[in-house]
Amino acid sequence: MRKILPTLATLAALSFGACSNFETSGNGAFDGYWQLEQTDTLSTGGTTDMRDSLVFWAVQHRLIELCSRREAPKTLSPVHFSVFYHFERSGDSLRFLIDPLPVLDLRSAADPHATLQDVQPYGFSRLDEAFRVLQLDDDNMTLQSQTLRMHFRKY
Repeated sequence: MRKILPTLATLAALSFGACSNFETSGNGAFDGYWQLEQTDTLSTGGTTDMRDSLVFWAVQHRLIELCSRREAPKTLSPVHFSVFYHFERSGDSLRFLIDPLPVLDLRSAADPHATLQDVQPYGFSRLDEAFRVLQLDDDNMTLQSQTLRMHFRKY
């Protein structure tokens, strides 16, 4: 028994030490599933309620999925449209990298690459958009670009 206890203690210490190799995102409250609720146009002061548009941002580690879940007008079947981006975030700065990953669009597979037209419904005025983080907590997020202020709730 005396020989087994040191061996078990060593195995336990090695096991717990191996756990320190897990990579974490460090994103804190930013990680999660966010629904776009409202956009404010900075130049005009106008406000648009976006809740019915079903626009979501899914954030995990260094990847963001911009997705829209709505019903197609003719078929009344759900349409799922997604664009994947890598991003950089530091302090109150959020910058989308210009390499939008292939688009998943169940309507057609003609061109699998994201265009500016594809990302405009998500609040982008260019493919490599940058935002200032005005508010971020466990329930709400407010981002501002050069043209829009966007209000999200964690879903």
